Amino acid sequence: MALETPIIDITYKRGDSRAIVFKLTDADTKLPLNLTGYTAPVLAVNSLPLPPDVTTELFKVTGVVDAVPTTGLISFSPTTVQSDATPNTYFYDAQVIDGDSGLLTFVEGKFKITQDKAKD
Repeated sequence: MALETPIIDITYKRGDSRAIVFKLTDADTKLPLNLTGYTAPVLAVNSLPLPPDVTTELFKVTGVVDAVPTTGLISFSPTTVQSDATPNTYFYDAQVIDGDSGLLTFVEGKFKITQDKAKD
């Protein structure tokens, strides 16, 4: 059985801090995955699609598995400092340690930061 990482592109406003939420579902049943035992979710944004190392990493956000793990929800909340990057199209992926201690990259794609208008 081949596993494929879904590609989901994100557009995020420069300097925002709203949560980015993913709902993990079973490919066959389409029901939310039970994330009991899942730990250490991380979302990394990079300037290159195939980064050679962490030197091209824009920022990394530690995520949170929902308090009710049967919802399948994992959320990431970049700080305004992290997302205060030059508007451009970057690249990201999100990973989590599953209940069997395996690393799972559950989504990847483009991370487009757009210009904000308000200058606080």
